[in-house]
Amino acid sequence: MRTGIIENRTSADISVWMSDYLARQLSIARNAVDVRRSFDQYGIDSASALQMVGDLEDYLGHELSPSLPYQYPTIESLSDALANMANP
Repeated sequence: MRTGIIENRTSADISVWMSDYLARQLSIARNAVDVRRSFDQYGIDSASALQMVGDLEDYLGHELSPSLPYQYPTIESLSDALANMANP
């Protein structure tokens, strides 16, 4: 895994990836995922959040803090924060 700058991803790119990810994990349609709903409301526990961060690291090519889903508790807020890291 690289630890340099996050590959150039927009907030929309990350949001789509995260919506797809949650839809697969929860066995729901992607259009049923509300990007403003908290991860807690989707039943994402600490173990699931750690797994999600690990998969996000693979997608973005950058090491991430495991606390990100707690600092940014929605897809919308997390994808915005990650895109801002990529495009300061």
